[in-house]
Amino acid sequence: MPRAQIGTFTLDYCEAGTGVPVIFIPGITEFKEAFAFQFRGLEDSYHLISYDVRRGLKRSTDYTLGLLVEDLRKLLDALNLTNAVICGHSFGALIAMQFAATYPDLTDALILVSAFTTHPSVPQERLLGWISSTGHPFHKSLGTSFKLHMTRLLGRKTSGALAMQDEVAAVRTIAREAAKTSRTTINQRMRIIQKALLRPVLPQIQAPTLVVAGAKDKSCFLASAQELYEHIPKASLEVIEDAGHFCFLTRHDQFNTAVDDFLGERLAAIS
Repeated sequence: MPRAQIGTFTLDYCEAGTGVPVIFIPGITEFKEAFAFQFRGLEDSYHLISYDVRRGLKRSTDYTLGLLVEDLRKLLDALNLTNAVICGHSFGALIAMQFAATYPDLTDALILVSAFTTHPSVPQERLLGWISSTGHPFHKSLGTSFKLHMTRLLGRKTSGALAMQDEVAAVRTIAREAAKTSRTTINQRMRIIQKALLRPVLPQIQAPTLVVAGAKDKSCFLASAQELYEHIPKASLEVIEDAGHFCFLTRHDQFNTAVDDFLGERLAAIS
């Protein structure tokens, strides 16, 4: 597994493909492997990178959004990248937005998935249940049509059935890995969410931006998607039907197509 030296510590990352670099930032309990379906579907067209967000600081006060933004900048430096497309999911989207506002010259484009600008008005544990894959088992969150389609394929015993079984196994593996995130790390990240006030930042984001939401996500996240679309100057909005907070997993084909279409249209001049 490749590692990048970031100051006094190292970040684990995944890398595949060539072309325009796209960096994926995982959610509150997810790891770099959460974007396995994006690597599978997009690596022929782009230089894909995902990484594990910094964890394990001794003092919670040291763990800030600004620090995580600087870690991302140092990762670009370590990989000799002068710019990149930045894609963040949920908690990772907070890092992506602040990075784009802080380092516009380094941000070719921005992709915000199930993003929010401030702490939703719900108890902490309920919010964690919504935004962490450990909070809602994927056998429940894959969606009715997904499960019905799987049942039909399994009944026919086709190659598609085997592929579907592989996909279900993959998302459940991601959920199991997420369960390994320490409670200390989760608490540190929840504090960042509590303090997040990114609404004033939105007009400062000049990069072309794709906002992606699942149509079945909680209303607060759908409202946030609309807010991002309205207040980021160069934003477009994609709502994926029959998907929730983890639309990039459970509807990865639609998500990958939306990303590919967006990048093909907005970044045609980048080589």
